[in-house]
This record gives sequence, structure tokens and C-alpha cells, in this order.
Amino acid sequence: MRINLQWMVSLLWMPFLWRPSSPILRPDRISWNPSLSPETILIDGHTVFYIMKGEGEPLLLIHGFGAGIWVWEKQIDFLSQFYRVYALDLLGHGYSDRPKIKYRPQTYISFFKRFMDEIGIDQATLIGNSMGGGIAWATALFFPEKVKRLILIDSVPPDVLDQVRSESFKALTMVRKIPLLTYLLIAGRNRNSIRQVLRECIVDPKLLTPESVDRQWEITRLKGTIWVHYSTLRHAEEAKPMKDYLSLIKHPTLLILGEKDQIFPPSVGEELSRSIPNSTMKIIHGSGHLPMWEKPEEVNSILLQFLKEGY
Repeated sequence: MRINLQWMVSLLWMPFLWRPSSPILRPDRISWNPSLSPETILIDGHTVFYIMKGEGEPLLLIHGFGAGIWVWEKQIDFLSQFYRVYALDLLGHGYSDRPKIKYRPQTYISFFKRFMDEIGIDQATLIGNSMGGGIAWATALFFPEKVKRLILIDSVPPDVLDQVRSESFKALTMVRKIPLLTYLLIAGRNRNSIRQVLRECIVDPKLLTPESVDRQWEITRLKGTIWVHYSTLRHAEEAKPMKDYLSLIKHPTLLILGEKDQIFPPSVGEELSRSIPNSTMKIIHGSGHLPMWEKPEEVNSILLQFLKEGY
């Protein structure tokens, strides 16, 4: 596997730029949308941070690895005009607790199902980006009765470590079997490296305002994040056997793919679509790994059409 030398040098330099982590101080308002009232719930003794807006049929928005609720900032208000929208910070992410446990794929799947149970959702449409997409399709596999429809936006496939393409993630996968080095590389992330990672996720760099970078940097530097990222990466291979069971998913499924996704290019999504029988696919031109953030008007229109009519 070849990776860009500049990325490797940058990663090796990061531990020398390390900054102390911060305790979790949960906000009582959402800076990018003051109309939202954040809520918390205890799941197996751990505090989970989430928002809810709107009335009607429930939709659950699931962010990806290392991210948080903020990636859905351009969907929440729009979708809440028609549905009851929930967006949560996954266990170990955003402003949710970061217990020092093993973050296996099954950990996330079981946690997500418990979240649905605790807030009283019997069944919902799941909309997931990246790792959140993986949690969505896995929930459909393990708990099919909880899922009405699936919308997978640049979703991880079961063989995620074999398919990832971006320089930053390839570097981490290369050294993942050297625990100390992997841990140090993750620990060494700083605001500039977070900006580099976000830059890999989008096509238009002008979207990366200081405010948007600060959002991600704020949740990345919270105490416990290093362990969560390290453990998630270390156990990611455990999802690989699920590849043989994707054909069992019978739910109506829409895959939305960023044309220029550097992390999981469209070919990865196309293969995932072929594996899920009742699925259809839409390509968002001129967007990367976060098409719902880069091209919200186009994506929102596609979401609403699928939710109301299907394809």
C-alpha cells in the first residue's frame, strides 16, 4: 500500500504538537442552530447527547467516525418540517460520554439499538454518513424490526480497512498493528491536522470556515477521544464477516455517493449497492465525503423524494 510521504511526515510530527485534552462540558445551546434544545439520556450508565425537532414519523441521523451532530446542520431544520428528526452524538463522540471500553462494531450497533429503545422509537428510517451508514445497515441486519428504510451517505462497507482511500486513514491503517505508534499518531492531532482531515472530506475548501474547523476540533480534543478513535480503528476489521450477509437486508435502501469522495470513492458505494437487493443509488456531482453538508439543497431534495415516494 502506497501513501503520500508528506502525510506520513505530518503524522509523525503530530505527537510533538500535542495539546492537553479538555473535560466534557456539554453546551446548553447549539451554536450553529440556537433553535435546537440539546437533550441527554442515560444508556447503560453513560450520558448520550442528542437533539430532537419536529413531529411525525421518526428519522434518525447518524454521523461518522470522529464526527458529531454538526454534520447534519443543513438537514435538521429542513427534514423537521415533515418528520420528527433525531440526531445523536454516538457513544465516544461529540458531547456524549467516552467510557474506556472496547469500541467494537458490535459495541456501536448494540448501543444504537439501546438508544432507540430508551427514547421510545419502535421503528425509524435511519440516515447514516460514513461509519454512521455502517451502523445503519448493521442495525438493519441485526435488528430488522427497528428499521423502516435506510439512507446510506458515503457509507463504510464491512471491509472498511480494505476500501478506505484517503491518505490520513490509509496512514493509520498501515500502522494499526503497532499499538503505541497508532495511539501516538491519533494523540498528536491538532487543529491544523483536523483541518487537513476535513479538507479530505470536501471538494470546496471555501466551506471550511474557522468556525466549522473549530466545531470539529472542540469535540476531538475532549478527554477520552484518543482512546475511542484508537479502539474503533483497532477493532474495525471485526465488521468484515458481515459482508456475506448484506443480501439479507430487505428494507428500501438509498445510497447517496459523493462523486469525488476521497475516503470511499463511488466504486465502493456501487459495490455496496449491488450487495443490498432493494437498493438504489444517487451520485452527487462536485461533492466529497459529506455531500449533505456540501450540497444540501440537492441532497435534501433527494432525501425528501425517497422518504415520500421511494425510487
